Amino acid sequence: MTFSNLKFIFAFLPASILLYYLVPKQYKNGVLLLESALFYGFGSWWQAGLLTADIFVNYILSGLFSGRLTAGKIRRLWFWAAVSGNVFLLAWFKCQSTIPVGISFYTFQMIAYQADVYRNDTPRETSLLRFGTFLFFFPKLLEGPITRYGEISAELRAPVCRAENLEEGFRTFALGLAYKALLADKLAGLWRQLSIIGYDSISTPLAWLGMASYSMQLYFDFQGYSLMAIGIGCMFGFPLPQNFCFPYCSTSISEFYRRWHITLGRWFRDYVYIPMGGSRAGMPRTIFNLFVVWLLTGLWHGIRWNFVFWGLSLFLLIALEKLFLKKYLDRWPLLGHLYLLFFIPLTWMLFANTDMSGLASYFTRLFPALCSSNGNVYTADWIRYGSQYVPYLLAGCAFLVPWPEEFLLDKKKRYRAVTGVILTAFFWLSIYSIHNSANNPFMYLQF
Repeated sequence: MTFSNLKFIFAFLPASILLYYLVPKQYKNGVLLLESALFYGFGSWWQAGLLTADIFVNYILSGLFSGRLTAGKIRRLWFWAAVSGNVFLLAWFKCQSTIPVGISFYTFQMIAYQADVYRNDTPRETSLLRFGTFLFFFPKLLEGPITRYGEISAELRAPVCRAENLEEGFRTFALGLAYKALLADKLAGLWRQLSIIGYDSISTPLAWLGMASYSMQLYFDFQGYSLMAIGIGCMFGFPLPQNFCFPYCSTSISEFYRRWHITLGRWFRDYVYIPMGGSRAGMPRTIFNLFVVWLLTGLWHGIRWNFVFWGLSLFLLIALEKLFLKKYLDRWPLLGHLYLLFFIPLTWMLFANTDMSGLASYFTRLFPALCSSNGNVYTADWIRYGSQYVPYLLAGCAFLVPWPEEFLLDKKKRYRAVTGVILTAFFWLSIYSIHNSANNPFMYLQF
């Protein structure tokens, strides 16, 4: 079950919210844990069992290194045992053909919790119920946002149920659903058509158009999920962290990844980059730290060569910015923006193509003057196929900039009635689209 499933939208979600609001405060965490376990269990009960066992083990281990009587070396040993166990489990499943849904996200949340407790940044949670509810909490379970325990611990201890949370949450959820159903799922059709045609048979303009379409599809799919998760969290009274901040408005690759998948970026910053020394030990050490972070980021997405190359390509670009390029990009923002819009879609092609031969074929179409290519090409194919997606491409470009989203979410509540009508219309158009189309799972569920 996913957030764009009609059974979830019209049955599971309203029933879960209603029950959560009706039960007394002392039972809310128990009800929320049960609802989250059911949500995850609908997909696979063995995966729900794995997460339950994982929660028990991490709860016990955090107690072993957080006690006052634990000596320094023993405390450190138990902490690294907890971290190593989580990393090993994640790596082992990444090497298997079947990966538990959401394991990359909830494993990082467990490691963050262990590190925060070990560093005394947050007190250990003594309640297994609250700890389990934090990790099982279904809005963030499958694709994040990667949430730290301290960000929602107050709400777990004193649940908050307000009518305004329902309205605010619905508005955010409706926009996220529209991103998914009305933009990402529609744009996905062009990328599928390119795969059916075969990369060797597409023209260069269609290859560039397909690359642009995929880049927007990935953004609206993942940002759509993130907004839906944040909206559902708000309905239950939990403030989940922002995950995207208009990354395509950036003027450098470094800035782009401060705005893209924000919670993953800050996880690597706070638990890998800074502990390794960050940028405090001179440029050579900084470059090495960046190399480690981006190699691990690629492997987090999957233990495949395309993800390794994707991570290393970003490391190379960001390292060049650190060394000399960033000062020129800052001096000429328009140049920086064009540079970003050229290189980021190219890196997504490394991300999208798990087959290296297919990746090579695609790049020969992108750069035919630099690479020899074979195959029969219909040179007007970009008009034939691209014209079908012009409305979605234009709408996608419009929503890559802040104004439309900021207007619709209307945080200052200046245009509440107007934006409410628009978002309600978006919601029902999305429902209609989902009802009349094949199931399109969220792209990041595979990670």
